Amino acid sequence: INREHEAYVVRFSNKKNNQKNTFHIPYYFANERAIFVPKEESLSLFKKYIFNIKPDIVYTAIGLSPLDIFIPTICHEFGIPAVGVWHADLNNSDSSYQLILKSLFLTYSPICKQFDLLHVFTDKLAQYYINRGINRNKILVLPNGVDTNIYKRIKQTKFKQKHAINRGILFLGRLTSDKNPKMLINSFLNLNPQDNTKLVLVGPGDLERSLREEYKDKRIIFTGLVKDEKEKVDILSSCEIFVLPSKFEGMPLALLEAMSCGLACIASDAGSNGEVLDRSGVVINHSHIKTQLPFALKLLLDYPVLTEFLAERARERMLDRYSQEVIFGNLVSNFKNVVNKFRKKNLEEKHISIDKKIINKIESLWRKTIDYVV
Repeated sequence: INREHEAYVVRFSNKKNNQKNTFHIPYYFANERAIFVPKEESLSLFKKYIFNIKPDIVYTAIGLSPLDIFIPTICHEFGIPAVGVWHADLNNSDSSYQLILKSLFLTYSPICKQFDLLHVFTDKLAQYYINRGINRNKILVLPNGVDTNIYKRIKQTKFKQKHAINRGILFLGRLTSDKNPKMLINSFLNLNPQDNTKLVLVGPGDLERSLREEYKDKRIIFTGLVKDEKEKVDILSSCEIFVLPSKFEGMPLALLEAMSCGLACIASDAGSNGEVLDRSGVVINHSHIKTQLPFALKLLLDYPVLTEFLAERARERMLDRYSQEVIFGNLVSNFKNVVNKFRKKNLEEKHISIDKKIINKIESLWRKTIDYVV
């Protein structure tokens, strides 16, 4: 969205690129959750980029690497406000990853206090940090958003025609154990659906090869990674039902994209799923997903009217709350407020500093004068 602002991207990458306004920071290692171990020169490179760019504000994801710890301090040294954003969210799961994530939220509390604004996706995480001493006025609760003009249902789809799909169930995301794709596949097959009812799994992941080898059923379609946005919208529009049975989540874009394209959505209550869907979809407690997902799938397959009703509700909720235009407008507005407050605060602090020096000097002169008179 063009808002007459210039954006610069500083990202972890070991490959130099010629993209405009893009700078790279090298790293040793990155896992599938995009956790990076930066190289020794990364910190000095970041300082160099900030010094040369001289941005009005720095907006950075939290929890990606140890480099995050230094970002607020570095920005403030250069007289630049810093906004931190958590892409993860609290979850009721007791999985090892969730326990690590909760520890990370707690460990980062002192760092989050240093940011001029903390951006979180849900009230749940906002309250978590309010309880740990962060001023409510320094926390922005603003969800993810998608472009509802791009992600909207199209009537004629190539994918639907190519694969002879009558009823389509879609999974969109990484094929990893976190996302629970195998449980979805088994739930689908246990319903023994007709040949023209297809389960479409879109995305790459470390389980992709093993799942392709294990499930060679003609009713299951693996697409791999789909980068082209038009192709993705075509696939989304080829299906009526979207399923996200994740064990844990942040605020998944895949769910928002499916809602925007008018799919009836079934999701576990991991992360922000329940808050996003509210009453516009089916939300299943993560501890009951194995037993309740087959029932939810059968319900929507057997009752197309209910599927259509939830699809309409999902699209309406997207337009009302998660439109990218609305979200970005709010975000930019908050950035402007942060910059203005930061500059005003800096001016006031400089004035206070000067005043103290003057007062100290006057007091010194008065003491000398009194001593001289006496």
